[in-house]
Amino acid sequence: MKKVNRVRTHNGWKHPLYFAFLMALIIGVAFNVYAGKDDCTNIDGDGAVAISEVNSENVNTPNDYDEVVEEDDRKGVIYLSLIGGSQPTPNGCGLNPKNDASQWTGWGGPLNFDNVTIGEGTTTRNHIVIGGTLFERGIGSHAIATLVYDLSGDKYLRFEAYVGMSDEKDPGGCGAGGTSDFTFSIDGKEAFKSETLPGSDGGENVEAVKVEFDIPTGAKELTIVMGDGGDGNGCDHSTIGDAKLLTAQALAVEPANKLPTIWGHLKESY
Repeated sequence: MKKVNRVRTHNGWKHPLYFAFLMALIIGVAFNVYAGKDDCTNIDGDGAVAISEVNSENVNTPNDYDEVVEEDDRKGVIYLSLIGGSQPTPNGCGLNPKNDASQWTGWGGPLNFDNVTIGEGTTTRNHIVIGGTLFERGIGSHAIATLVYDLSGDKYLRFEAYVGMSDEKDPGGCGAGGTSDFTFSIDGKEAFKSETLPGSDGGENVEAVKVEFDIPTGAKELTIVMGDGGDGNGCDHSTIGDAKLLTAQALAVEPANKLPTIWGHLKESY
């Protein structure tokens, strides 16, 4: 009789093909489980300034929101991060900048959490709200700031985000709630530049502006500059919501949450 090699398990003798199948299943599950915000260095609780869901946000109330953009959980989505990610190859949280951390913010540093605003310093970060919309993922900083991301770690095809001023300065003693301009460049070539964006205009919050552009083959780095709008950097709590790199795997699936045509699902509480 021909002998068959066997592997001993807790349940008795098993055929080697069974063992190979089991290992493949375990590895497959491990690599297909979605990893995201929970892998980041996140702030606990609601932050320093009360954040509340309302039926209609008020320009005079800091950090109230009536819309939510949830985390994009499609496979092949790589979020830009600050602390909990990695580089040049991203991890579950995302991709960290490769330039010196002293350049990441013009005030209120060092940056010490992911997915938060600059607040009033290291112990007062807040979750990201721009123009009455809460973003579960994003980057908060203060003008003038520069972030440089390595694009060589994966086959990125597209970049998407929303830019604007954090609602934590609505409008208080900051007039229009600060101003900022946002410039995105790939290998030194400008891909997108916003107008100067105030936090509010004519007594209304200014909504987040959509940023989207293709990433050319062979691109090496993405540079983001958050400017001061040309009027100094007082109150310029510059914020980028839902900043992400997309691969072919992500682009093959329609996103569940998309502004401005498809809003994220409202949460009952935050």
